[in-house]
Amino acid sequence: MKLTAGGRRLAAAALVQSLGIGLFMASSMAYFTRQVDLSANQVASGLALAGVVALGISLLGGVLADRYGARRVLAAVYLGRGVCCAAYVFVTDFWQFMVVTLCAVACDRAGPPVLQALVAVAVPERQERTRLLAVVNVVRNCGLGVGAMAAGVALASDTQAAYRVTLVAIGLAFLGGAVLVLRVSELTAPTAAEAAPEGTAEGPVKGRVLPDARYLTLTGLNFLLFFFDTMLLVAMPVWILEHTDAPRATVSVLFALNTVLVVVLQIPVSRLATGQRRTTRMLTWTGAVLAVSSLCFAASGSVAGGPAVAWLAAAVVTLSLAEVIANSAVWDLSIALAPEEQRGRYLSVFNLSVAGQRVLGPVMVTGLLLGSGSLGWVVAAGVLVVAGFAAERVARAAGERIRAEVAVHA
Repeated sequence: MKLTAGGRRLAAAALVQSLGIGLFMASSMAYFTRQVDLSANQVASGLALAGVVALGISLLGGVLADRYGARRVLAAVYLGRGVCCAAYVFVTDFWQFMVVTLCAVACDRAGPPVLQALVAVAVPERQERTRLLAVVNVVRNCGLGVGAMAAGVALASDTQAAYRVTLVAIGLAFLGGAVLVLRVSELTAPTAAEAAPEGTAEGPVKGRVLPDARYLTLTGLNFLLFFFDTMLLVAMPVWILEHTDAPRATVSVLFALNTVLVVVLQIPVSRLATGQRRTTRMLTWTGAVLAVSSLCFAASGSVAGGPAVAWLAAAVVTLSLAEVIANSAVWDLSIALAPEEQRGRYLSVFNLSVAGQRVLGPVMVTGLLLGSGSLGWVVAAGVLVVAGFAAERVARAAGERIRAEVAVHA
């Protein structure tokens, strides 16, 4: 895939800031507990509370993007994250940590929908938008891994000076991302007539505070389909350690397997998101493949040794496939079904399904799914199949309504 100049800058910005995120993720807990003298519980509870509060604050990103332009707002978000990382150098107690963390998490939550809004105006052609977002996702995954490995220098040194230099480096990485974003040109979006055959929302929609009912319904269903994230990060390690006799090292191996599969498959799978009907069908595929993954997890709990590891590997392979299918579909549809003049606001609301899953998903997993053993996985499989099919029907109906509205205004 050949990227435009703007696409290359966005990919470079994603790489630079993901290097910073990788550094922070790998070194921050050690810094806060060993140098700032916060307890692990204080750090965990502070991050959780900031995540909940930031859910509402993050909506402002979309509103500001609609008013002032996605490029400026995304640059401001990256700059804000950089300032927060540098501010951690001066944190000495829990409440200072909370203030900085709330600002940092709010910027983090606001970033993805504003990035999508910028891609929508920087890349006029619909399919190329999805492919660019796929490239950004792959680059981000690679950057996170490299950044996490680079954090080993600070961890090995384990001195306050090393951690502070790392935090300043993270801040500079975000600053570099902001500079690259400001160099992206915002092009004219396709006209309503051009977008109508593909079922996009380019017609005039004025005076609407919240997205329409179908868009909100699709957002709710995406909350369920994004369960792949919680399955991987929470359910998979707990299930392996407490419900199977697979070796403990299986957890890290399967995490690595997921990373490799997403990096390898994301761009090729994104090419399948062509046309409204085919893209909406990918939502059904997502639910079905996630259901297969759930059943594989269930099967791993009833066997021992090699067969258990084999079922777990099959579960992660299918989960990874569902992840890249879901990403490709929702990147396309969340932009295409949002009216141009309120695109930032719509995308911010849609992103609540992702942020909400990361906040509520762990509670659902530990309180409902894992507590029911293999039966919980079977029930989850049924729910995911229904959610995928329902999401396809809702998205298709939304596209048809938009085409009808465009025809009326034409």
